[in-house]
Amino acid sequence: MSPNDPARRTLTDDELARRRPLIAFVTVAVVIPALIVGVATIVQISLLGSLPADIAVHWNLHGDPDRWLPAWSAPLVTALLGFGLIGLTAGPAVKPIAEGDAGAVYRLLGGVSLGSSILVAIALAGSVWYQTGDDASVPIVTVVAVAGLLAVAVGALAGLLLPQAPRSRRSVAVDPLPLEAGENTVWLRTTTASPSLLAITVAGFVVALLTTLYSWADGQRAAIVIGAAVIAVAIVVAAVATIAFRVRVSADGLQVRSLAGFPRLHVPLDEIVDVRVNSEVHPIGDFGGYGIRVTARRTGVVPRAGEGIVVDRTGDREFCVVVDDAVTGAALLAALADRAKEVDQ
Repeated sequence: MSPNDPARRTLTDDELARRRPLIAFVTVAVVIPALIVGVATIVQISLLGSLPADIAVHWNLHGDPDRWLPAWSAPLVTALLGFGLIGLTAGPAVKPIAEGDAGAVYRLLGGVSLGSSILVAIALAGSVWYQTGDDASVPIVTVVAVAGLLAVAVGALAGLLLPQAPRSRRSVAVDPLPLEAGENTVWLRTTTASPSLLAITVAGFVVALLTTLYSWADGQRAAIVIGAAVIAVAIVVAAVATIAFRVRVSADGLQVRSLAGFPRLHVPLDEIVDVRVNSEVHPIGDFGGYGIRVTARRTGVVPRAGEGIVVDRTGDREFCVVVDDAVTGAALLAALADRAKEVDQ
């Protein structure tokens, strides 16, 4: 390999600064949590010879065990739960951060991933370790309390210390679309959720549904069964309301309506101050998540990442919708807004 080979090129200070947040996030939210869960799993495997055939895996509010499973299931549950939480919390954030996205939510996700791994590792490995003794009694309240406090403290500290790249401005102004006097033009598009988000939604519904059926078949309390069923229904309702949207630009302004018919969002022409196009909207970094996101001054319809129409509204408010061919939609909206201002004058 020659010294001039691109693979051996020295990174510039700017490139290092851009990569530092990604390296830090992967270390804190993926590598360290995976090591913690892995160690906890190995410890439980090493304890299998000292455990009874069945061990307690659930305790009631008084701290008394009320459910048992084979001892070999303990390390399996730890690995599945621990690595699953890492994948759910940190996995969706790695690619956006690598692409230069920034936002406080990534620091939150990093802290949650690390804290979750600590909670799972200490709580599950601790409960198994206590059952290797002669009396096999488990001070489960103490174990969970220690695990929870440590998880919150370390996770919060990690989230605060995680660096983040400076947020880049990706939105640009658009030239209004030329319109003839009295010309009535309408622009329509449909925007849908990304396949990965759809997969996560389906997985969440399946888990909630299976939990409901298992709780009902196992004779659990009605509150548990109803709670699981409510979660399953809530996932379906949320999916129907946010999985796809119809975007319309016309003389009425910008209208965004879910294909389910609700909710409906509307920006009238007389509230439009400026229209821009964001070349790459990042749902997590820009709005803290997917779907319909509402803050004090910002509203976003972000079922996926991609280009979007950004509208500056009166009252120092902003509206954004991710949709294909955003440039055309924004250009028409700007033209209609300008014409409405001329009519008012």
